[in-house]
Amino acid sequence: MTRQGSFFSILWTPSRRRVMLAFDLHSDTAAQRLSEALNASSEVTGRVVGSGVKIGRHPSRTRQRGAFATVFYGIVQDEGDCSSLEGHFQLHPVGRLFVAAWIVLSTLLALALLFAGALRANPESTAQDALPFLFPVVLPFLGLGLAQWQRRRGRRDEAAIRGWLESLKSGRDTL
Repeated sequence: MTRQGSFFSILWTPSRRRVMLAFDLHSDTAAQRLSEALNASSEVTGRVVGSGVKIGRHPSRTRQRGAFATVFYGIVQDEGDCSSLEGHFQLHPVGRLFVAAWIVLSTLLALALLFAGALRANPESTAQDALPFLFPVVLPFLGLGLAQWQRRRGRRDEAAIRGWLESLKSGRDTL
């Protein structure tokens, strides 16, 4: 689980979106019961492979689908005679890859067009002549804005998954 603090941290996992839950079971038993609870749930869907957990909102209840859907990724770990589920929310890897590619390619396009505009400039050029070359500079920021907007749209789904996980901890479900 990463702790990126850069300008592009929207593509990774900010620490404020982490989840930690402690269970009174051994990690193997907790993972098995978590898998059973996921199979029985109509609120969320997901899978448990070994100690890794991936949970998303059920497609009939989700606010957004596809690569921009919010997904919980976690690990069930042993802590003495107990276990804990530690994880974070983030965009699906395909969504993160799309936004990263958008930012990189649009930045290259903007730099190429600015360079072409600089080569075309002559002593009679005005600021109005440069405006068409400056438009692509906005494209990387549109990519970041798209990722931020999609993440905001996924907050309801994130809250529902957090609520479902808390219901497991409080004993309202099977774990």
